[in-house]
Amino acid sequence: MYTVKFYLDKNANTKKGHPIRIEVYCTKSKEQKRRSSGFFQKRKNIQITPELTRLLGELQQRTDFANEMNLGFDQAIEVIVNGYTNQREIELLKQRLAELEKKDSKLLIEFIDEMIHEREVKGLSTRHFEELKRELLNWQGESLDINDITYRKLRAYELFKRQNSTTRGSIIHKTIRSLRTVYGEAKRRGLVHNPNEDPFEGLKILVESQPDKKKIITKEALTAIRDFVPKKSTTKKNKENMERTRDLFMFQIYVGGHDMADIANLKWSDIHEVDGVKRIRFQRFKLRSRNNNVWVDNAITPEAQDIIDKFGTPDEERIFGWLAKPDTESYRQQNGYHRKTLGRICETMDIPKLKTKDPRRIFRSIGGQLGVNEILLNQMMGHKPSSISHRYQQNLSIQEQDKAHRNIVDNLFPTKRTRFKLDRITEEEWRAFKYPDSDDSDRNPNLIYL
Repeated sequence: MYTVKFYLDKNANTKKGHPIRIEVYCTKSKEQKRRSSGFFQKRKNIQITPELTRLLGELQQRTDFANEMNLGFDQAIEVIVNGYTNQREIELLKQRLAELEKKDSKLLIEFIDEMIHEREVKGLSTRHFEELKRELLNWQGESLDINDITYRKLRAYELFKRQNSTTRGSIIHKTIRSLRTVYGEAKRRGLVHNPNEDPFEGLKILVESQPDKKKIITKEALTAIRDFVPKKSTTKKNKENMERTRDLFMFQIYVGGHDMADIANLKWSDIHEVDGVKRIRFQRFKLRSRNNNVWVDNAITPEAQDIIDKFGTPDEERIFGWLAKPDTESYRQQNGYHRKTLGRICETMDIPKLKTKDPRRIFRSIGGQLGVNEILLNQMMGHKPSSISHRYQQNLSIQEQDKAHRNIVDNLFPTKRTRFKLDRITEEEWRAFKYPDSDDSDRNPNLIYL
């Protein structure tokens, strides 16, 4: 990008006055050169005369031409200072065309396929790139080149999507974000012809917010789900599916409020034993591709162990081998069926419809209501500390963590209290911990706010 302006050279003094020079600056290379304009003034500051105004207009037109042609610095100086004829413009256009023809084109879909393959080899998630590919194929087919991505083209995609779907803007925002990642990688590999251009600069996608609808569920409703029994008229296959869906939902809560992806990714090798207590140690699937040193190390409650014994696959690497691997399309389809089954169970019982993300909110909500230490909740749920001071705080003991874990489960399901082994704690200490005095009389302890 070139800019041009006048510069009064007060260090040079002639009979005509100080020379006014033409200053050309390149914002990319930070180079700067000055050339004579042929004008002089005997002043401390430049006075813009009609002659200088006309010359500045010509210089700016030449500068625009140099920028459009993407000229090198020396060529730009020549054109800006000396001007160009029609013949010279033709020569520059031919030169620019020759440069462009030397550069290889690269279809965007092909490059996305390459990125998907590379991530599969590394064991990284490809979901966002597969979704991006489907969006682009639906919009432009396979013909879109990486260098066709311009600000105007991106706005055209936004218009296309808003006119042909009922999106609030979230899908558009997600597609643009993924495309920006792909474009940046293509630029790093030298596939973008003009690396100084950023078609995403200034591009903001409006996402309409939805009203915040608080979902409230009672502990009695959760207990009812735990004890849910399909109707006698239910087919054997559907009965097995509903019972498995019910128990997996409960397992998510029992194990510490974790996502379905984490449950599907659990391995038998993640199980170990400390002081007679079976534990499961893993990293959250969501954070697998980051420099993540946060580990979950939770006790396996008797309730969770019962579900492992019932549905576990000891002959396979993963504990629940019948669940698809969470980085596959099969898992997303399976998770969709799981959500629908869970919805049917809730509908049958006439309770608010729950989703596979809700165990995480339920566990965290009850932990907050009980006043469980934030550090303990972070440990159980695999959250990174949110404040600077907490980042310097060491983890609390697993004994304290296990007490809090058991307290949350017992508070959620008070009708069926069993607990795993807790060392170095008396019955009086346990009861005092489990039934703390509370001044929060305004909040109904039987309600869970999701």
